[in-house]
Amino acid sequence: MRNLLIVFLLFTVPLSAQTLTEARAMYINGEYEKALPVFEQELKRKPKDVNLNYWYGACLYHTGNPTAALPYLVNAEKNKIPTASLLLADYYHRQYQFDKSAGHLDKYIAFGLSSNSDKVARMLKASEKAKQMLKAVEDVVFIDSLVVPMDSVFENIRLHSANGTVLPLRKLFPEKGDSLSVAYLTERKDCVFYDDTTAENGWDIFSLNRTMNSWETIDLVKSLNQASNERFPYVLNDGITIYFASDGYNSIGGYDLYVSRYHLASESFFTPEPLPMPFNSVYNDYFYIVDEYVGRGFLVTDRYAGKDSVTIYTFIPESTRKILSGKSEQEIIEYARLTSISLTQDGIDTDSIQTMLEERYQYDNNTVLHELEHTGSEQLRFFVRDDLVYENENDFRSEEARQAYLQYLKLQARFNSLNTQLEADRPKYTGKDNPEQQELASRILNAEWVLLFLERDIPLKEYEIRRLELEKIDASINN
Repeated sequence: MRNLLIVFLLFTVPLSAQTLTEARAMYINGEYEKALPVFEQELKRKPKDVNLNYWYGACLYHTGNPTAALPYLVNAEKNKIPTASLLLADYYHRQYQFDKSAGHLDKYIAFGLSSNSDKVARMLKASEKAKQMLKAVEDVVFIDSLVVPMDSVFENIRLHSANGTVLPLRKLFPEKGDSLSVAYLTERKDCVFYDDTTAENGWDIFSLNRTMNSWETIDLVKSLNQASNERFPYVLNDGITIYFASDGYNSIGGYDLYVSRYHLASESFFTPEPLPMPFNSVYNDYFYIVDEYVGRGFLVTDRYAGKDSVTIYTFIPESTRKILSGKSEQEIIEYARLTSISLTQDGIDTDSIQTMLEERYQYDNNTVLHELEHTGSEQLRFFVRDDLVYENENDFRSEEARQAYLQYLKLQARFNSLNTQLEADRPKYTGKDNPEQQELASRILNAEWVLLFLERDIPLKEYEIRRLELEKIDASINN
């Protein structure tokens, strides 16, 4: 029996050593999940081993368990393992405890190592910049959040057609970019902004103008691109304001969001400015999109999303920036981190806001409200030109013009109906704080919003009808 035990020990000791060697190789190759159980087993045998504490803590950290990793990394740092200080600095940076992060970076510097000097310098700059940003967090209301796979972002962001279109780049140009590349196509579909790879700078932003049936490169956005990666452009309706993401410009963590405006005189963009927290964070923040017609915005980030996923936050954009005030330091940190969107709502009825915004979105020439489809509409006289007046739909020669005329009748009927509704609702509104008055206020605001669209769309529809009908008349004359 004693001989059998000796044989067993002879075989098990080398096996343990060999497994530990393999685990170290896995660690070096970034295979933290595979190495983790081996280090855990060895640490149980040698709980005071400094290297095992570091390896185990580092594996926990890199596999998404930073809090559990903390005591092991602290132990390793106390026992003079420099890279433990780097991980602790990263941990506190992600907790928005930027002074603590800088403190651990100072400890790493004190070891006098030349390796990682560029990385440490970047981390120190990021901590200082983030610390300053924390002093001016924007007060903004977030009304919804949704975690989705990264490759389904476009399916979950719906913009009113008047804003243009955000779509996968490969739907426009199959040979460009990757599955996450974005294209922003203007409402008139005559200009596109997109991201694509380059041999020199990684990812850059480009722009094209449509000329007849082809696309022509223009250098509008060239000044925005750096040696870093610039991606995910979105342009406001003014045509000069662009939002994009970059991991350069001294970002505070991965991709940060930036805004710039085009200077017509110099024919270039101004130096980009980072968006404030909570839009920017110590994680990757990819998209900032504002639907100016509906009155809602979208923030796409990988914070709290998990592997290969992103969180899409919906917020209410404001015309002027308001700085968060009247909060404790910890409350500001939680707000900046967006640990819960309820922190931004301050008792606001977000359900009614979402309902109103959805109704605004639904009002579109291509997505007409169900009630509009069932609106009764009288036949109206239509002036095609001064000497040509139609009495009803049967007078039209062009089928396309006739269909546009029927849409025009419904738009006009809806306009009249909403005006009548508002005339009845406005005298009833007293401003009192009760459910009936809140519902009335929501109905009035929504009706006023839809009227703005109708005032814009009815003349455009009239123009479309005339154009289609006159083209048909001219074609028949020429034939």
